Amino acid sequence: MSGPFKDKSEIEHLVKKLEYYTRRLEKLEHLDHNMDKINYALERAKIRDILLNYTNPRRVFMMNILVGIGRGLGLTIGTVVVISLVGLILRQFVDLPLIGDWISTLLQYVDSRSNPS
Repeated sequence: MSGPFKDKSEIEHLVKKLEYYTRRLEKLEHLDHNMDKINYALERAKIRDILLNYTNPRRVFMMNILVGIGRGLGLTIGTVVVISLVGLILRQFVDLPLIGDWISTLLQYVDSRSNPS
């Protein structure tokens, strides 16, 4: 044989090495594909944001303070709206014979408590 290879065994050895590296490359490509899937899943789950928020104690404290203030304001505003609506609806029933006296007394009590003068 003429050329850079001396005998057939050297060619077979190189072919085996090439097959070995080809299999490794296929495994690495499969691993890369799996890593891309995991990366995509983690991005969708916002794991990075969760880890950033819960590994910093100062940030956790501030976030809890803000959430508490928001909930308190929301509950207060919601309660005011609901009680106001109930009051408006009850004022419509003041003219009814049986319920009207009771509602009238209730509204007078509420008015006297809100205007102490």
